[in-house]
Amino acid sequence: MNSSMNIRFLIFGLLSILLPSITACKKEESSIDVYSQLQTVSRLELARMTIGKVGMIADPEYKDAGSFEAKAEALFNSVKIGTRLGVYSYDTYVIAYVDLGKLSPDDIEIDQENRTARISLPPIEIKTDGREPQLHEEHYRVTGLRSSITPAERAALKSQMAKEVKRDMAKNNNIETLLREAAEAKGKAWFTELLENWGYAAEISFK
Repeated sequence: MNSSMNIRFLIFGLLSILLPSITACKKEESSIDVYSQLQTVSRLELARMTIGKVGMIADPEYKDAGSFEAKAEALFNSVKIGTRLGVYSYDTYVIAYVDLGKLSPDDIEIDQENRTARISLPPIEIKTDGREPQLHEEHYRVTGLRSSITPAERAALKSQMAKEVKRDMAKNNNIETLLREAAEAKGKAWFTELLENWGYAAEISFK
């Protein structure tokens, strides 16, 4: 009788020790499984913003001329017959994304019993699109004795507008703030839906 009781207590004692370990292992395995799935996504673009500029190429007017040579050229151009005007647009794309390569298993907590998941994602990162922005011709009119707009003039305009875009971004913090907020909102919605499809109620946050 006493021997049987001792065996039962021994089994119960072993189970009370092993069950938390088994549960912890299952939770750890679940976290690693979710982590592995998210790692396959790698870099996920969540928001994009276009910053555009419009520029113009035309023969300089006298009022805009600074040097004597420029004033003389402006006077000469003023008596030419015809029109010389080119209007160009320049778009730069700014991207907000999350790099899931920076996610670690410690950032994921899975509760299999309650089917809940808590994920702390890496912070949103912002960069310009890697593609070279192009100059797009919106309007071109050269008539009479006016000279054609040259590739060198277009290249100079493109360089000028690229500098203006960078300057505008540096001055206006609202651009990055709005983009980051939009990316976080979309990221929370995207990962919540993803985890729900996997059978978990999700709580998503960003570092």
